[in-house]
Amino acid sequence: MPDRVFDGSKLRDRRVVKRLSQADLATGLNVKTNAVYRWESQLATPPQERLPTIAAMVGAELNELFPRLEPPNLADLRCDAGMRQSDTTCYTNSASPMPIRAAEQGKRVLSDEAVTALATAYSVTRAELLAAQRRSFGHDVPAVKPVKKASPQAVDSIAEKIKYLQTEVQDGAVPSDADLASSGNCKSGRSLLTEALVRDLRVGTLPTAPDDVLDALALAFGVPPVFFRSSDPEIDRLVVSARAVRRQFTIMAARGGEGEISQEARDQLRDFISHTMAEILGSDGNGMP
Repeated sequence: MPDRVFDGSKLRDRRVVKRLSQADLATGLNVKTNAVYRWESQLATPPQERLPTIAAMVGAELNELFPRLEPPNLADLRCDAGMRQSDTTCYTNSASPMPIRAAEQGKRVLSDEAVTALATAYSVTRAELLAAQRRSFGHDVPAVKPVKKASPQAVDSIAEKIKYLQTEVQDGAVPSDADLASSGNCKSGRSLLTEALVRDLRVGTLPTAPDDVLDALALAFGVPPVFFRSSDPEIDRLVVSARAVRRQFTIMAARGGEGEISQEARDQLRDFISHTMAEILGSDGNGMP
């Protein structure tokens, strides 16, 4: 069975950007929090039929978060529909999952009625389901309808990047243009921003600005300068993910100090930050991640 590729670090990034805790995700999936921790730490892999729900909970496309490298067989289609074998009995008109089990194991083909019913249940065409059935029987069948993997959408303009920060990190609420200008000037030690300039950048009237102005704006938002200078969507995603972690840690500390944060949570935060930095920086050739 060509399972979907599972990467625990990608799941962790998406969860943090979505501002969900491991406990939130565990509750939605009806599993223990430790199960989510083990998945994200690459100590275990969730059942394939859980992947669609996991992707939906963190706001990601299934094919983007958990790609498949080969065309699906029958078991793959069932898992993509978030179903267990026992969930198929109403579509095969049987008292047990034996018909789907036998078909997935390449022992006995499904009835014509079951093919039609399961195609509807799996949200695929009959042709796709029959092709998947042939693969389950060991035949090399090309994909009926190639899956096009959408390229990540770059957030290019300064206005789009500011909106991205507002939406993904600050829940739609940000300081005023005047406060951002004051903060950026204070942190940069130079008078580079004005209320009118920040407003023009935010609404898109001014599509770009000199690097020193963008650096001051980055300081005002608490993100590295690369966020406003780069058009790479992966950098945008990782910067926002790290910024969301920082914001959540600040909120937790403000509620009662660092003493409220358990050692396990501290370890997980350190692990997340380490992995995020490794993804952003890659290898520098000197043994540093």
